[in-house]
Amino acid sequence: MRQLRNYTEEAVKVYVDRVYPDMEVCQCDICKLDVTAIMLNTLEPNYVVTDQGALFAQLSDFDPQYKADLVTAMGAAIIKVTNRPRHDK
Repeated sequence: MRQLRNYTEEAVKVYVDRVYPDMEVCQCDICKLDVTAIMLNTLEPNYVVTDQGALFAQLSDFDPQYKADLVTAMGAAIIKVTNRPRHDK
């Protein structure tokens, strides 16, 4: 059975898991998930159904603009979350 997948969501989760731990920001699950959610609300979704579509979507990982978009989205999300965390500082 085929499944609808948002490749952007998968890519953002991998990127956050890889980069976020090295950032000098709150490392709690709430802040990490908030950063991820804000990034996903900022970036354009990329839905795929087939494995071929998923492979094509993965090619965007090599696009310098795509990487720049991830970095920009993460920076903006971290600023928002740091300025208004959903927990006590």
